[in-house]
Amino acid sequence: MPELADTGRRIKELRVSAGMTQHDLAGSEMSSSYISLVERGKRIPSGRALKILAERLGVGVEEIAGGAEPVETAGRVRRLDLVGRLVAARRQWEGGDAEGALSEFRALAEIDPAGRQDDVFTEAQLAIAEILGTLGRADEGAGVLLRMLDGLAPAPYAEARLRALIALADLLESAGRVQDGLRYALTGSLECADRRSATGFHSLLVLDVLTRCAYWSGCPEWAPAVDHGRPSADGVFPGPRATIDLHRALDLRDRGEIERAAALLGTCARRVTPAAGFPLWEKIHGRYALVLLERGETAAARSIVERGLVVASVGQEPDFPLWLTTADAVCAEAVGDLDRLAALGAEVAALPDAGRSHEKAAALGEIAAACARVGDRERAAGHFRYSADLFRRAQAYRHAERARERLADLIEKRD
Repeated sequence: MPELADTGRRIKELRVSAGMTQHDLAGSEMSSSYISLVERGKRIPSGRALKILAERLGVGVEEIAGGAEPVETAGRVRRLDLVGRLVAARRQWEGGDAEGALSEFRALAEIDPAGRQDDVFTEAQLAIAEILGTLGRADEGAGVLLRMLDGLAPAPYAEARLRALIALADLLESAGRVQDGLRYALTGSLECADRRSATGFHSLLVLDVLTRCAYWSGCPEWAPAVDHGRPSADGVFPGPRATIDLHRALDLRDRGEIERAAALLGTCARRVTPAAGFPLWEKIHGRYALVLLERGETAAARSIVERGLVVASVGQEPDFPLWLTTADAVCAEAVGDLDRLAALGAEVAALPDAGRSHEKAAALGEIAAACARVGDRERAAGHFRYSADLFRRAQAYRHAERARERLADLIEKRD
């Protein structure tokens, strides 16, 4: 029989290599003090304890107790190897090689169930879906997540299932299928409320995607108006909280509560930094500028737009600044620069319809209204018509109806 000290030493080496604490390894069946005693050779782990420890470390029992070299017993791949491959795939993705990363994540997801780690499998599946979404293959990504949910349904692992629901709702909303996204966001919200294992952060993510999908589906009241936590000590809002407040402000504006919308957007604009992601940062600042223009504060709006466009240029952001450009067009209307209004409107209209087409539709609606105010009814009608069509395709039917009503009013005035 191997020396007791050797068994403890091997357990500690494997635990440290796997990036686990003694508390992580102990789980609910043991205590961290017991693990400490075992690692120091002061306790002899039972056969059952050895099996539990070996499974958590992703190795065979004989690798711990038998003095053998590390092996892949019955197809079980060492956890350290899997985690290393997962990290390498993420770096490959972040480095711009989406297809190569996709291939590696798929290889991790296809490991035989007898040899895979559930958390690594979950991370790989979620990454596959996200990459497919960025590649414009949202239907394929949704299929990955739906199969994942089907596999979790019989014996749900709360966190993995909740993350899959959040990812699926987010993917569908970002692909311009807001009502499909709303269905899964609502499911996630219900499960999040029912499961103690759901963390506060997951609750925030659920509320984020539910607020977005509910707003664009025309039923913002479906997202609970609950407190979503305080800002961090430095006063900066995390991305999900900022997104929630942004869409709450948009609903206030739609209902004519301009002052409340301006106050909420102003707070977001002050507390959200580009580190939260340039698309979100520019959306908040562009939307805030539009509200300021509606209140007649042209100079303040112009300052926000100019600063935002400089940030986009200096940072060489790959994403088109949709809302800063839209606010720029409305600023042009405010100062009587009709040529610039027309040019920026054409630039927005020429953007691809793929992805969040409801965002493009809303931007065109703002520009159409500006064109109507300066008497360019033909261009305004074209933008309203295009906006209504995009909203319809994105399943944002109530927004589409509003765009059609504005178009009808314009045509009626012209006649």
